[in-house]
Amino acid sequence: MSQEMKRKRKRGNASILKVIFLDIDGVLLPFPQKEPPKDTLFPTNTMKALDRLLKATQAQLVLSSTWRAQDQFVKDILDDFEKHGLGVTAFHGMTDKQYHAERQWEIHRWLSQHDDDGSSRKMYWLALDDEELIQGEENAKLASLFQGHVIKTISSIGLTEEDVDRGMQLWQEQLASK
Repeated sequence: MSQEMKRKRKRGNASILKVIFLDIDGVLLPFPQKEPPKDTLFPTNTMKALDRLLKATQAQLVLSSTWRAQDQFVKDILDDFEKHGLGVTAFHGMTDKQYHAERQWEIHRWLSQHDDDGSSRKMYWLALDDEELIQGEENAKLASLFQGHVIKTISSIGLTEEDVDRGMQLWQEQLASK
């Protein structure tokens, strides 16, 4: 079979990629913490919210936090997911460990690298972050791409059930538009 026929066949079987870009500080780990958990890294309320979002979207996690730069930190995150019964044993991926810029640019770079194979893959994604990913001069160039994909948490509170409700609304809007 020729390469062109293989490409056409691949395009005919469009795959779907569903991911959630996950920051840690200010999302799963509020700061400053009023009362840090005793036996876990992350508070139960943020983990329950994340679990609900993962179950509703069936998405995989891409670690976009600066925690990605240390292998031990990544292990600590996954260990805590296990303690909380999330059922996540690995990340689908991480934004580049060597590339540290504006978070929006890091996520855009990951999306570009995973959508350049010429296939007709559909991508559904959300970004959970306490950093600004849409507003501001540094985000202006890509702001329109990020509209409808960002859940901005409050650093001192972390991910809430209301954030998850908003995330599921954005998710449904993405599914309906593609």
